Amino acid sequence: MEPQGDQQPVIQEPSFTVAHQKVELDVNFSQYIRGRTEITIYPDSTDLKEISLHGRQCTINKVLVNGIPPSSVRHEDPCDQLTLHFHGTVYQHHVLAEKVARSVGAEPLPDITISLPKRLKIVPVTVAEVHTQAAGSIKITDPQSQGASATELTHALSDATAAKFTPLTLIIEFDSCHARETLHFVSGGGGNGRWPHAYTRNKLGPGGASPLFPCVDEINSRCTWDISIKCPRTVGDAIDQAVSLDSVQRNLNKATKPPSRQTYGTKEMIVVCSGELTDEILDKGDPTTKTMSFSCSQQLAPQQIGFAIGPFEQVDLSELRDAQEVADIGRNAVEMLAYCLPGRAEETKNTCLPTTKAMDYVVQKYISCPVRSYAMCFIEDAPSDVSIFAGVTICSTRILYPEEVIDPAQEVTRKLVYAIVSQWIGVNIVAENPRDNWVIVGGAYFITNLFMRELCGNNEYRAYIKQQADRVVELDYERPSIYDLGAVTYVDPKESEFLAIKAPVVLFILDRRIAKKEGTSKMPGILAKLLTKARTGDLENNALSTELFQKTAERMGHDKIDDFLAQWVKGAGCPRFFAQQRFNKKKLVVEMSIRQEQASRETVRDLDPDNFMRDARDDFYGVWPATAQQVFTGPMTIRIHEADGTPYEHIVQIKDANTVMEVPYNTKYKRLKRSKKQRARANTKVNTEQGEEENDSLVYCLGDVLQTEEEMANWRIKEWTSEQEDRMNSESYEWIRLDADFEWICTMNLAMPGYMYASQLQQDRDVVAQIESIRTISRYPPDATTSSIFIRTLMDRRYFHGVRTLAAKALVRHAAEEVDNIGLFHLRKAYEELYCATDQSSALTRPNDFSDQLSYMLQCEIIEAIAEVRNSQGHSPKEVRDFLLEKLKYNDNSANDYSDAFYVARLMKALTGAAIARPRYSEWDIAENFEIEDEIHDLKEFERQFLDEIDRYRRMDEWTSSYQNLYCRTALECQAMLAAAGIGQFSPLHFLQYTRPGNFDMLRRTAYDVLVTPKVFDDPSILRYVLYCMVADPSPYIRQSLQRAFGKVLGRRAIGEKTSIAQPAADSLIIEGAAADTEEPSKRQEELSRRQTLGGAVKALREDLGQNEFLKLALWNAICYDQITLEDLQTLLDFCRLLYEPVNEVKVSLRMPRYWKVQNLGKGKLKFSETRKVRNKPVLKWQPPPPPTAVFAPRPELPQSRPSIGGGSGLKLKLKVGGGNIDGHSTGPNRQPSISLSNPTPTPPPIAHHAKPAQQKQAAKPQTLMGGAGRITLKIPKRPAENGSSSQH
Repeated sequence: MEPQGDQQPVIQEPSFTVAHQKVELDVNFSQYIRGRTEITIYPDSTDLKEISLHGRQCTINKVLVNGIPPSSVRHEDPCDQLTLHFHGTVYQHHVLAEKVARSVGAEPLPDITISLPKRLKIVPVTVAEVHTQAAGSIKITDPQSQGASATELTHALSDATAAKFTPLTLIIEFDSCHARETLHFVSGGGGNGRWPHAYTRNKLGPGGASPLFPCVDEINSRCTWDISIKCPRTVGDAIDQAVSLDSVQRNLNKATKPPSRQTYGTKEMIVVCSGELTDEILDKGDPTTKTMSFSCSQQLAPQQIGFAIGPFEQVDLSELRDAQEVADIGRNAVEMLAYCLPGRAEETKNTCLPTTKAMDYVVQKYISCPVRSYAMCFIEDAPSDVSIFAGVTICSTRILYPEEVIDPAQEVTRKLVYAIVSQWIGVNIVAENPRDNWVIVGGAYFITNLFMRELCGNNEYRAYIKQQADRVVELDYERPSIYDLGAVTYVDPKESEFLAIKAPVVLFILDRRIAKKEGTSKMPGILAKLLTKARTGDLENNALSTELFQKTAERMGHDKIDDFLAQWVKGAGCPRFFAQQRFNKKKLVVEMSIRQEQASRETVRDLDPDNFMRDARDDFYGVWPATAQQVFTGPMTIRIHEADGTPYEHIVQIKDANTVMEVPYNTKYKRLKRSKKQRARANTKVNTEQGEEENDSLVYCLGDVLQTEEEMANWRIKEWTSEQEDRMNSESYEWIRLDADFEWICTMNLAMPGYMYASQLQQDRDVVAQIESIRTISRYPPDATTSSIFIRTLMDRRYFHGVRTLAAKALVRHAAEEVDNIGLFHLRKAYEELYCATDQSSALTRPNDFSDQLSYMLQCEIIEAIAEVRNSQGHSPKEVRDFLLEKLKYNDNSANDYSDAFYVARLMKALTGAAIARPRYSEWDIAENFEIEDEIHDLKEFERQFLDEIDRYRRMDEWTSSYQNLYCRTALECQAMLAAAGIGQFSPLHFLQYTRPGNFDMLRRTAYDVLVTPKVFDDPSILRYVLYCMVADPSPYIRQSLQRAFGKVLGRRAIGEKTSIAQPAADSLIIEGAAADTEEPSKRQEELSRRQTLGGAVKALREDLGQNEFLKLALWNAICYDQITLEDLQTLLDFCRLLYEPVNEVKVSLRMPRYWKVQNLGKGKLKFSETRKVRNKPVLKWQPPPPPTAVFAPRPELPQSRPSIGGGSGLKLKLKVGGGNIDGHSTGPNRQPSISLSNPTPTPPPIAHHAKPAQQKQAAKPQTLMGGAGRITLKIPKRPAENGSSSQH
């Protein structure tokens, strides 16, 4: 089957422009929508014959064009084609995929085609009445006859909305049942404890608004809007609508409704929508409904319109500004509002605390906001945490956190700030083409990161960018360029995630390169210039292209960036540098060679189950990786810290794969000595010795803690050996750093001694340099000196907290037996020193105190680092398990102002990992060593206590809920992991109880993730339940979570477990033979193929699950669900495409032929009925009788006596019908009608020639009753005297 992306027909641009659209929606909480839209269209020519619109999942009731019914209306709703009209199976998945391909591609095709009335003439106009948002009806004069006044008078519309031809007003009335795709309903009532509300969902990719109302659903089709939404007036009215009642019962309930309701039932429903609220009217005919109207003067695409309906509480975030901030922002202040469900106002206020500062930051640094009022609405069941619309951001309640929770603060703040910045870049400014999306996404995240730098500090900012750059290096393998990626984001959500990671980092390194020449950062100015163009109207349709961005950047940066864009934007991959350095004493230069090996990196990488579905979808839809760059070029800064401590920077141009250079050396002094005596003088700020040729002044040095003799003895600190110090003192420079200005996204490998990296860690103030140093040193073999460097880094509070946590992780490698587990000792010692009350005998953990957030984050990392310690056999030591279990059992949070939910969760997961890495003993081992029995007994006791602790936290969460049920969620995950390792028992019923609707959605997701394992295919009941919930669960968040989990499980089954083919043990018996020699290589080749190639993995998956009948039936039943959305259907069809080869067949059911019987009911009535007897022999085809042949026979003699017809007997006539059985005899098909007597007289011979006309006429008289030949028989009774002489024939 060819990629679906290649089968999409070419989309013709509409020959008209949408100037204004008015939408009226009557939203009923029974998931029924009735609507009316009025679209003002400006034709681009007189040749316009048809208007094509997007609009699916709705029924068109009425269409008018300028008040005239159209010639025809064609509506091809793909939602009406989701059922195959025959008995299909999973092997016909391609048939359904072809039906819905037109609506789920990169650019969905129009669904509605309206032929204009024949009597409607489109002609050039001189004066036309055109509706505008600002001025109502204005007159537009033809520019050719009246000058340029037309453009001035239509300034309220878009830049190109001057009506050159007859304007068209298109009115469409429609309705929709079970609207699930774009508008999601959360039903209340029924005792489920949920508030009824509804909201629009932001669909991934184009086509997000057409399921809600007919429109031109393209991002560049922008116009002004009038929106009216009719909804229930109160919560009780919404609940009444949601209840399924017939009309009689509904009217009865209204008539007998009590005068007063419960408190929640009278709470008012409000609408939060894009635009400004213009009116709110109660319906006079129905007091249970009201209408709220909004107006958008901003040019918006249909998919940028969003709204929410519910009993929301309003939180005025503008009150968070102090007097000075109000004065600074002045008239440009934007009204900031937040809406939440009842009872969550405090959480909302705490979560949105930084958003006001973020809005003011963008307004002051760049330009005023495109909207006057900005709202954030928090709702339930949202599949994504943030959905961005014009002036409104629909947020999930999952990101709300109270004041006592501190862990998600930074991540949530970044998401909310990005939504705010997107009002400028993303809503007001859009991409001209899908491939230009990298500029939009990258620019919005770039400004977001700059604000986070203002909020969290420069170290946090640079560490985050470094982390993202490392993620790009890891993920940018066989992927399209970010330029091409913008057009295929609809294929898989991971495409958008990667674009959001790489695009802002690319802009960051571009800014660094421009700043290298200009001396200051220019990217904020470039973005500000583009925002100004959009505000002043110089940016056509507010659509930004890569070419315009390039021109602006080159103009402000005074340099060409063609090569940069070709490599980092339109190219893919990241370089790997290998550098070597050597000091030439004769020339006083540092000789360096830099080798770039981007193209020679490993070409084959094992498949990842997490990315398996993305790889499969890329193959399905023809998304091919970009050609990797052979050589990346550009400037690179080399910083040499020479012997006097002064850094000297040298800029080199990387032009080839191999670069050799000589960097001049600037100082004549030797490397600074680092003796204990000098460190003591540095700490006391005393410097009394100064050499004539050696500058002993020490620069600021980090990590100079634990220096006293007592501390070094207690902490088992090991210094450099004398040989190492001699080599250090003989060096001519401190260290060398490549790419010191962070201008590359790459991996850097510099061959430099470890003590130089240690100097970089201790003396370089750049947090990125410190991170690089720790990562390099952590790859060294276990050593006490290296462990001492890391523990000093961990204990020095002057280091950035991210560097300290990296040092804690690095200590795990040094917890080895060959160095006497010095790493584990340092980790435990650090934890006891920082978080325990120590005395001479033991260390008791102090009650939790998370007031110092940096110390809290370090505490969590130390716990996880200790849990990762393993002995030489790969088992967790007993002291590690006992240490972690003690911290879990005696955790005390009574005096803490902050929640310990995340700390306990990380502690339980860490302990679970340690418990799984347990030793396993066989009966043979126990028989040989009786001491093992005691160890096994201790291990069983530990497991019992640990399981009890986990279950205690699970039950605790049922009585007093932790934040987001974190206790229970973590307990379920730990119980499942332990059961998989043979610790405890796995009971599906235990986890199924948490999947019920009504539980917290994140708890339900965790329970589903536990159930959806590779073994789910062996349990038909669980498999059917999971696949049913995948399409029928009311929460889109749960449906998408299940789909991702199911795709990951398919990846695990396809790739296989890593231990499927293990190497034989050294002491095991190996049987050699010809069969083994031939089969083993083939098995290994298949195993390697399924691990590294998509084709091999798919082949193995089909062999494994392709014939699973339960999976076939459950998957097809889910596909045939009557209310499935196109988004869910597309995902399930991808699963089918992965599992089954398409088969072009149609199964037609035919009834087996059966015998019929006839029953004579009398009075000329016959009853025909079908019997159960199956006709299993073919019926021969009827053949006409052959024509009669002329036969001449001699005339027989007449009898001597004639029969008498007198007396008591009479002449009996009997009619025999040919083929009948009335008299019990049958006549053959060739028998001719005849009259016979009882004593028949021989018939005369037939006349061969020239029959008489009278005879012909007489022969034609007899008529058959059933279409066959008949005969008349005359029966003459025999006389008694003649019986003996009679003859029978």
